Amino acid sequence: MTLVVGYSAQDSGTAALELGSVLARATGEPLVVAVVISTPHGQVQDRVDGDLLGPLSAWGQTVLDRARGSLAQDVEATFEVYQASSIPSGLVDLAAAVDASAIVLGSSSKGSLGRISFGSITERLVHSSPRRVFLAPRGFRSGPGSRIRRVNLAYAGTAVDRHLARVADRFATSLEAQLRAVSFVVRPPQIGVGSIEGSADELVVQAWASMARARLEAETGAGDDLGRRLARSLVVGRGVTWGHAIGDVAWDVGDVLVVGSSPVGRMARLFLGSGASKIVRASPVPVLLIPCPSAS
Repeated sequence: MTLVVGYSAQDSGTAALELGSVLARATGEPLVVAVVISTPHGQVQDRVDGDLLGPLSAWGQTVLDRARGSLAQDVEATFEVYQASSIPSGLVDLAAAVDASAIVLGSSSKGSLGRISFGSITERLVHSSPRRVFLAPRGFRSGPGSRIRRVNLAYAGTAVDRHLARVADRFATSLEAQLRAVSFVVRPPQIGVGSIEGSADELVVQAWASMARARLEAETGAGDDLGRRLARSLVVGRGVTWGHAIGDVAWDVGDVLVVGSSPVGRMARLFLGSGASKIVRASPVPVLLIPCPSAS
């Protein structure tokens, strides 16, 4: 299989290519680095005015030349200018045509450095892609030979997490990476915070951690030790906002966070619920979005 990298002339394209390179080294999959050119009204190529299509294609090849020049020599890749009615639909169509395992995207340049931000293209894809989507934080860069060292499962204690845990475990195993479960407790600030309120907050965190560990062992470990391994690895971040809670967890170079889609999403599509969306936007590491099992 392959990985489709949505490339652009902006920093989001560079971040996507950097993350694609890390993934290619880790999985052994080649990259298809694509610049999608959007044609007016969805017209097919042989009906588009050549005066328009020619310059667009030439521009796309110029952009891809930058990608060729910056891609590490140890990464196998092909480069393609792809025509479609829109950039998101073009990436989805191309991914289907090459049977890609995932689409790799960068963050909007309008977001915070080191965090994931949705632009119009990313926003549409993370809510509608039938395939897995990798997202790189804004400004993401990787050193020579960088690889994924640890796969982090965002655990929320829902029925979807059983499927998500197995996906994360298979992914970590295939990369010979560590596997860790992470969960988050968001507690708004209390007025007149004192020792009693602080103790109560600590009790809430401890209670959630105990419940999460019990559920991990009971729900995800049937027939193997996956649940026990995840329960032992569980780290709970706490904070007054999602950003604070996620920042309360220690993250390292080589980490990737696995987040599941909401089960209320459309059939065969990703759909991020409000909690998942907040986790993704606050993540300081690349994120892998997994469609809900009912969509597979």
